[in-house]
Amino acid sequence: MENRNYQNKKKEAIFFDKFSNQDYDVFTKKGYVQIINQFRNQVKPKKGEILVDFGCGTGAFTKHLLSYGVKIIGIDLSKGCINYAKKHVKGIKFETGDIEKTRFKDNSVDIIVFSGVLHHFDDFSKTIQEAYRILKKGGRIFAYDPNKKNPVMWLYRDKHSPIHSKTGRTDNERLLTKREIVKVLNRFGYEEIKVYGISKVTYSYVESKLGRIFLLPLYNAFESLFPSFLSKKYGSFLISVAKK
Repeated sequence: MENRNYQNKKKEAIFFDKFSNQDYDVFTKKGYVQIINQFRNQVKPKKGEILVDFGCGTGAFTKHLLSYGVKIIGIDLSKGCINYAKKHVKGIKFETGDIEKTRFKDNSVDIIVFSGVLHHFDDFSKTIQEAYRILKKGGRIFAYDPNKKNPVMWLYRDKHSPIHSKTGRTDNERLLTKREIVKVLNRFGYEEIKVYGISKVTYSYVESKLGRIFLLPLYNAFESLFPSFLSKKYGSFLISVAKK
């Protein structure tokens, strides 16, 4: 099936190239811990496995994976982000590339991480298909993306919200639903699919100055107090896990 609309890769690269001299690091330490815990518990990485991080950016999330002893390659469309990562993150190979069409051979990778990148596509089918191609049998994918069903995410980021903000996001970005992710994963033959929400993913940075001053503290307070029993459906981020 063809994409409904192709990702505007030029705009995407231009937006993130501005981070060639600074780290694109948006989560608090607590926020990273929430996501990393899900990665560890669901993926169960083994020492020596080959992991490719799709949409690695400046390596802000990627570097947290080093402690598992995996061999990591980070790929991103932005040359600026990759140049920053090469200078500041050691022990990881970074390269510029299109995650819809990579250089990797069939059945050559153990783990693929989508670092908050699926929601940067109007239709992420091609990158899910590419991941399936290069994964070994039994290989796993792990993704995290903003949840459309989370009330705060919807109010601040969804284009249909009366108070949504375009500051700090690309034209390609949107919010995702569990239903959409499961549908695409099923289409390409993935097994043991799990898609669920998590909360308490707090932010350290948003581009909007007013957002940093007024909205960020409120969001983090709301996120920290978000009821656990509502997280799987309405948590701020969707965690997606599946196996080939």
